[in-house]
Amino acid sequence: MSYLYNMKGKILFIIIIVTLMPLWLMGQDREQVSKKGSVFLYWGYNRSGYTTSDIQFTGPGYDFTLNGVQAHDRPTEITLENYAKPANITIPQYVYRFGYYLTDRWSISVGMDHMKYVLGANQLATIEGFVDQPGNVFNGDYNGEEIALSSDFLQFEHTDGLNYASLGADYYYPIYRSPQGDLGVHALAGAGLGLLIPKSNVTLMGGERNDEFHVAGWGLSVNLGAQLDFYKYFFFRTQLKGGYMSMQDILTRPGSVPDRAHQSFGFVMWDFALGGQFFF
Repeated sequence: MSYLYNMKGKILFIIIIVTLMPLWLMGQDREQVSKKGSVFLYWGYNRSGYTTSDIQFTGPGYDFTLNGVQAHDRPTEITLENYAKPANITIPQYVYRFGYYLTDRWSISVGMDHMKYVLGANQLATIEGFVDQPGNVFNGDYNGEEIALSSDFLQFEHTDGLNYASLGADYYYPIYRSPQGDLGVHALAGAGLGLLIPKSNVTLMGGERNDEFHVAGWGLSVNLGAQLDFYKYFFFRTQLKGGYMSMQDILTRPGSVPDRAHQSFGFVMWDFALGGQFFF
């Protein structure tokens, strides 16, 4: 799946289209206000949070579960270098979507929410299960004891990232439109369903670090937000999204090995984005 994410050039092209195409469209018919049959795309950034999670690790000679593990996102410092330089725009936690208006009030879309999930270092968690490997300092049977999640035991992140590729539908409720049609405000609500394709960075019990893209599970979400349309062809959108993620096939070691992790958790994400809409 890694080829799907070698996309910086494609994303830059999309941003150019979002920026320049509406300038041409602004010269078209200003009386056209219906969105039915139009398409849109947007790009933006997000912050996210997660519920606690139980993570099960399985492989040759071990099967144990860490209970009540806490994680957080990893925002990128807000600078022009990080957010405006084309080579860096995919480093922060970003969102993008491509969509189509079925009617003035309904749209469907596909896109990606690129979040980051970082296990809190050195936190205490309870452990249940066993480790039985030659020479492993963590060998033993565990029955709910506390263990410190230190770097020599576990480093666990979905930081490039926790990628939620989804199909979604949104309903728009008009709140205001200027007499000239150049400014409009909508409330919106929607739902989505999709695949989780993380690039998980995992080092387990001193083993070799894993770092590769993999389809690890599925997610579902609902969202609530607002959209400001201006000059008909541009819009600013912000929303709060929440949902559930089930990741039952997380890679924990490189190569063709059976080692896996399994976890499920709830999430909440706030995003904001700038986009363009195109009438045909």
